[in-house]
Amino acid sequence: MKYRRWIKLCLTALLLALSQASFSMQCKSMDGGTYLREAIGPVSVPDTVPDGTIIWRSRTHVVPAKCWKAYDQHFAEDDPIYFYGNPAGLDATSWGIEFGLVYKRVTAWDGDWSANPTQGVNSGFISRGCPSAAGTGDMSCSEVYPTIAFQVVIRKRGLLPLQRPSQDTYDVFQFDGLYGLNGGPSNPFGNFRFQLTGLQNIVGTACTVDVTVTPEPGTVDFGVIQKTTTGFSPPQPTKPFSLALEKKCSSAINIGATFVTANQHGDYTVLPAGDSQFGIQIRDRHSNLVPINEPFPLANFAADINRIDVPFSASVVSLGDPRVGPFEATMVVQLIYY
Repeated sequence: MKYRRWIKLCLTALLLALSQASFSMQCKSMDGGTYLREAIGPVSVPDTVPDGTIIWRSRTHVVPAKCWKAYDQHFAEDDPIYFYGNPAGLDATSWGIEFGLVYKRVTAWDGDWSANPTQGVNSGFISRGCPSAAGTGDMSCSEVYPTIAFQVVIRKRGLLPLQRPSQDTYDVFQFDGLYGLNGGPSNPFGNFRFQLTGLQNIVGTACTVDVTVTPEPGTVDFGVIQKTTTGFSPPQPTKPFSLALEKKCSSAINIGATFVTANQHGDYTVLPAGDSQFGIQIRDRHSNLVPINEPFPLANFAADINRIDVPFSASVVSLGDPRVGPFEATMVVQLIYY
């Protein structure tokens, strides 16, 4: 007699859900908002401008914020705070443009920074750890109140012709801690982000405008200035100069400008050197001070107008005990088409 012994083998398993490590930093603007948004307005990009040319610049934004740590496995650690670029992970390379963050007068471009942990731009602010904390209620010692001042710029980028962006908004950065985006790209905890809107206003144009600084070759010569016990003689030496704009098309177009320099003091003053104890200020035709490193309207060309001369004046101002000797200060004029 033959028989078979059947053995029923029962396979069982206990499935353990691996909990995702929690390392969270909360950063909010002081008004509680998740987003600061800026509409870029119309932007025209000449077909002939070189790759890498800045085509748009925001004004300087100053955002008071509050950051604090969660009670997690890193509660005792100090947590440096970063700007993380392109936190939504949007691929904008096909548009022919690139976004940049200007922080402490240094520009970081999308290709140079990222939303990966510690690869953002360090803000210089730190949320301190709370080694003695026993729970969430003990994490107030981690609170920090950074005031962040920044600009955002857009430049022409890539060998492809400029394309109209397929999306109208772009999250430029998220403010977050050492371990990266809190909750991932979807930002479930509403950490502070800066967003540009109106990207579909960026269009190409065949029009170009040449700029010449007069007197040529773009040098404002103050001659010999006498130092006195109270500053200078004359008290505020001043020389005129102009930006001569020559339009190379028959279309109407508006032009904006920015006086760009690395040696800025306050909002309106350019320093020849860090210890010069004097600076140079620019005024427009109405004697209003022109802010340094800030965009401003320059000229509006009607279709039948091809040349506009925009007058300015430059003045030397005392900031203390001026250093004696020859001096030189340099600025670059960046034009924006809109």
